[in-house]
Amino acid sequence: MRAYDPWKRRWLDVEIDLPEPKEGLVACPTFFDMHAHVRLNGQEDYDSLEKAAIAGGFGAVLIQPNTNPKLESVDVLNMHFQLAKDKIVDFYWSVSLFGELEPDGERTLCYSNDGIEYDTLKILNAFRRKKPHLVLDHSQVHELGGLFYEPTPIEVPKRPICSEAISIFRNVMLGLEHGFNRFHIQHVSTKLSIETILHLRNYTKVSCEVTPHHLFFTMDDVKNTNFKINPPLGTEQDREALLEAVEKDLVDVFATDHAPHPEKPNDFEKAPFGTSGIEVAFSAFYTATECLEKTIEKLTVAPRKILGIERSFELDNVIVIDPSIQWVVDAKKFYSKGKNCVFNGTKLRGKVVGMKRSGRWVYWDGEFLSDEE
Repeated sequence: MRAYDPWKRRWLDVEIDLPEPKEGLVACPTFFDMHAHVRLNGQEDYDSLEKAAIAGGFGAVLIQPNTNPKLESVDVLNMHFQLAKDKIVDFYWSVSLFGELEPDGERTLCYSNDGIEYDTLKILNAFRRKKPHLVLDHSQVHELGGLFYEPTPIEVPKRPICSEAISIFRNVMLGLEHGFNRFHIQHVSTKLSIETILHLRNYTKVSCEVTPHHLFFTMDDVKNTNFKINPPLGTEQDREALLEAVEKDLVDVFATDHAPHPEKPNDFEKAPFGTSGIEVAFSAFYTATECLEKTIEKLTVAPRKILGIERSFELDNVIVIDPSIQWVVDAKKFYSKGKNCVFNGTKLRGKVVGMKRSGRWVYWDGEFLSDEE
C-alpha cells in the first residue's frame, strides 16, 4: 500500500498487514497533538481522551496546564503521571508558566499560559523568575474581556479583533528581554496576528499553530454556544489569511485545542469556552486545505520537531487513512466525553480508519482491538 513519510516528504510503497484490506487506503505516522485539555472530576479523563485520540489518529498528546488543580506543583504533576500510566497514547505535559515547575524535556516539554488568566505584570514577573524554555503562548489581553471578536453579529460582550496580535507582540518581547528565545503561538485566529508573528521572526524563534475550526468557520457562522471558543472566530478575511499562511508554510503546526465539555448551556455568557475536536481534526484540516501531504506533515513531524522529540517513520507505529470517504460528524458518537463540537452536522472528507502501535493493531474501523485480535 501507499504510505507517506513526512520526514523525507515522499510517498513509499510498503507492506502492512491490514486487519481488513481495502483499496485506496494510505498509511502515515501517528499524529501528535500539541494542544489538548483534560478535565478529570467526572469529565474528560485520560481513559476517554485516549480513546478519542486514537480514533482521531493521535499517538501522542501534549496536555495544557489549566487542569483542576493547575499543573503548577510536583504533587499535581505526579497525579497526572499516575493517571496516564500504561496508556497506548504517549501523554506529555506543558507546565504552567506561573507555578513552581520547570520542564524536564522528557515528560514535561515546555511552559504554557493556556487557560490561565494573566495580565502584563503577571507574565512579566513569570519571565523574570523562570529559566528560559520553550513557551506555548495563549495570546490574549485578558483585561479587555469579551466573549467574541468585534463585530460578531450577536449581542454579547466583545473584544477588539486586534487584541490577539497586541498580546503576541507584548508577550514575545517581554520574554525576549529576559532570555527567552523560543515561543510557540497557540491557535492563531487573525490576519493581523500572522503579520505580527512574521515581524517577530526577525528577532527570535516564533512558531505557531492553527486549529481546524479557525480554518473552517467565521464569526458569521456562530449559531449556538458550541461556537464559543477562545480565541473567537474571526472574519472571512482572517480565515482566508490563515489558509494562505498554511499554504505558504508560514503556519508550522496543526493542533486541535481539544476543549471538551459534556454539555454547554444555551446562554453565551454562562457557557464555557471550547470545542471538542480531537476526533475530527484530521478530517477537518484535510477538508479545509485539500492537501493530504501538508495535513500529515503539520500533524506529525512539525509538532515533534518544535517539542524536540526525535522520531522516524516506523511501520510498527502507523495510522491508516481513507482519504476519499465523506462523512457527517455526529458528536453524540464521540468517544470523548465532550460532545460540544462546532463541526457537529458538518460533512467532512477523509477519515482515520486504524492505528497500529508497537506492532499491534489497537483500532480499526471504529472498533478498539484487544491483544488477542
